[in-house]
Amino acid sequence: MSRILRALATHAAQRPHDLAVQGDELCLSWQALEEESRALAESLEPVTCLGLLLDNSPAWVVADIAALRMGITCVPVPGFFSVEQQRHLLDDAAVDALIMDDAALAESLGTGWRFRKISLAGQSLVLGQRQARLEGERRGAEKISYTSGTTGRPRGVRLGLEAMEAVADSLCRCSRASAEDRALALLPLSILLENIGSLYVPILAGATMLLPSPGSLGITGSGRVDAACLSATLARLRPSAVIVPPQLLKLLTGLARAGQLPDSFRFVAVGGAMLPAAQVREARALGLPVYQGYGLSEACSVVAMNSPAASRDSAVGKVLPHCELRIADDGEILVRGALFRGYLHQEDWNPHEFLPTGDLGYLDEDGFLHILGRKKNLLITAYGRNISPEWPEAELLAEPEIAQAVVFGDGRPWLSAVLLPASQAGPAAVRQALERVNSRLPDYARVLDYVPADEAFSPLNGQATANGRPRRQEIYRNYRHRLDALYHTENAHVS
Repeated sequence: MSRILRALATHAAQRPHDLAVQGDELCLSWQALEEESRALAESLEPVTCLGLLLDNSPAWVVADIAALRMGITCVPVPGFFSVEQQRHLLDDAAVDALIMDDAALAESLGTGWRFRKISLAGQSLVLGQRQARLEGERRGAEKISYTSGTTGRPRGVRLGLEAMEAVADSLCRCSRASAEDRALALLPLSILLENIGSLYVPILAGATMLLPSPGSLGITGSGRVDAACLSATLARLRPSAVIVPPQLLKLLTGLARAGQLPDSFRFVAVGGAMLPAAQVREARALGLPVYQGYGLSEACSVVAMNSPAASRDSAVGKVLPHCELRIADDGEILVRGALFRGYLHQEDWNPHEFLPTGDLGYLDEDGFLHILGRKKNLLITAYGRNISPEWPEAELLAEPEIAQAVVFGDGRPWLSAVLLPASQAGPAAVRQALERVNSRLPDYARVLDYVPADEAFSPLNGQATANGRPRRQEIYRNYRHRLDALYHTENAHVS
């Protein structure tokens, strides 16, 4: 029996009426969560692969656990994927049952589906079913997580339950999660990190899962947030634990600075991009207990994490107990332990091998992992300087006037950037922020000019991944001519 199902059964037996899940309009006790998931599992026979196209809600938890009970594959379908990507995902993974909360999407999913209305965790939903196909290619994967792409062909990462539970157990111990916690899911549960960190970890710890809808949080699409609405919801829910990307950390820090955050936070996990130490220190000074971490989908979401027991502002933490890590001769981070089974339609990954992450980093004398940037992103300037763009980007993002930043300059005499100004920040304020950043950087790493972004980098426009990492090639394609013009103007900078 899985650790997650065993923990759920224990909570249902020992604390049947305690709060397990809180949504916008419905709450589930541990006993109710156990019963609802059993009932759904029985009603879905003989499904082999269950897709979930749902906003965050108690229904998501029930469906996810039901798939575990049945021993079948669960495939989260990101709502921020295009319809073409969603159809590809469903066909690629041979999904034969799909639970969704938007009946209007049914017609866009192609032929062969039969749809009917169902009620799940007090929510009116739609269940689509079609004839099952052979499931050999899934090869025992209990979850397939699709990484978003700039094209219509995202790639499926096959994950085993044992590996996911090992990571969840490490995170539970590292974060000191307990039954007193109130774990808030801010990001979509279709993101693997949120699925494991905000569902599986709380279930293991017996903590309450807070699953408000994006609308009640003031979140629209992938990049727009109503700060006042978010502040009001946080004050009402009083969460103690949450996972945020750097962009949302900036928002929370701003709310804390304005005195508009509750004092309930105990553990704020941050991942997805590099954070400068100064930004971590500022958040902590404002009462936000920020702990930066690092991971990737192929390693079931998290490899290293800062913790209350061991934390360093400039690092992403110490390697978690389930994982081994070493640094290759060229600086690439290699990991082993609780890895994926392989990519869908490809050979199994040998669990005894170290997985190249594509990230550059080093371990300091105390065992803390430091990230330098992506191996493939390394910039070599016209003067032969090697620069990881994530370094100046982290400094840029530490400025409140800059919401998003991507640095370019391969083969150029100096660095440039595409910057998205924060709301209310005009060109003069952005220039001043740029000057402050450059004063902290050596001359070869300074960003001497920039192009203002037309819109936020997001999964919806293909310019960011689900966890907020910029898709550099797509951004460069959109802004190439304007970036080129920076180097050809009469007043072009000389480095």
